[in-house]
Amino acid sequence: MAEPGRALYFGDPRGALALLDRGVTPVGVVHGRRGGPGWQRLLPRIAELPRWHTPNLNDPAVVAALAALRPTLLVACFYPRRIPQPVLDLAPGLNVHPSDLPRWRGPDPVHWALRAGDADTALCVQWLAAGLDEGDVLTRERVAIEPHESGGHLADRLEALGAERIADVAARVLSGEVPPATPQTGEVTWAPLADPDDLEIDWTRPAAEVDRLVRASAPDPGAFTGIGDELVVVFAGRPADAGAFEVLPPGTPFVRGGEAFVRCGEGAYKLTRLQLGRRRLGGRDFARLLV
Repeated sequence: MAEPGRALYFGDPRGALALLDRGVTPVGVVHGRRGGPGWQRLLPRIAELPRWHTPNLNDPAVVAALAALRPTLLVACFYPRRIPQPVLDLAPGLNVHPSDLPRWRGPDPVHWALRAGDADTALCVQWLAAGLDEGDVLTRERVAIEPHESGGHLADRLEALGAERIADVAARVLSGEVPPATPQTGEVTWAPLADPDDLEIDWTRPAAEVDRLVRASAPDPGAFTGIGDELVVVFAGRPADAGAFEVLPPGTPFVRGGEAFVRCGEGAYKLTRLQLGRRRLGGRDFARLLV
C-alpha cells in the first residue's frame, strides 16, 4: 500500500488546496485546465512543484517524467480526461465521482441526474480503475438535490464538496489508514456528455419534464426552443397549471398575470429567465414582447 507523503495530483485547484490544507504536499500537479475556483490561491503554494497542463498522458516522455517523481498514490479530482493505463500502473489511485455509482457513470452525471428527476445523488471516492468509473468505492456520501437547482449550481456544489472528501481519504491512505472498499452493485447507467443539439425543448412533454431539461442544461449551454421566428434559450422557469389555456396546442406561448408561459403536453411552463437573440430577459420582460 502507499507509503506516506508521495501523492501525485490530477485535477482542479480545489482538490489540491484541500490536500495542502491537510498537510499533504503533492510531488507534482497535473492540471486539468487553467483557472477555476481556487486557482489564484493555489499557484503560490505549488510554485516550486513540477506541474503540467493537460499533457498527453499517453506520451512515454510524460509518463517517464511522472514516474521519476516516484508517486505512491495518484489523486484525481475532476480531471477532465481518462487517465491511461501506463499512468495507472505508476501507483494506486483515488478518484471522486459525483454520482451514486454505478448510477451515472461517465463525464456528465449531474446533467442526467437532474434530467431523470433524481431526488438525490452521491459523492463516491473510489479506487481508480481501467474501466470508466468502475473502481471499488471507499466512501459514499448521499447529497440531496435542492428543489429547482440548476445543473451548474449542483455541479459546483458537488465539486467543492468532492474536493474535501477526496482529500480526506487521500490523507488517510497516505498515513496508512485505508478505508475498506466496496464493489459497485446494481444497475449501471451512463452519463455521456450531452449534445447541445439534443437540448431542444419538446413542448409535447409534461411541464415537469420540460423543467428537468431546463434545469439540467443551465446555465450552459441552456435548453432552447423556437417561438415564432426567434430562437429562445431558456435558463430558468417553473411548471405551472395551464388553467383556461389548456385549449392551446403544445408549444403555444401565452401571457397570464403579466408572466410568460408556454403550453406543454401536460400543464404549462412559466418562463423566468431566457435569452432572445443576444438579449437576456426576465419572464415579465418577455411577456411584454408577446402582447
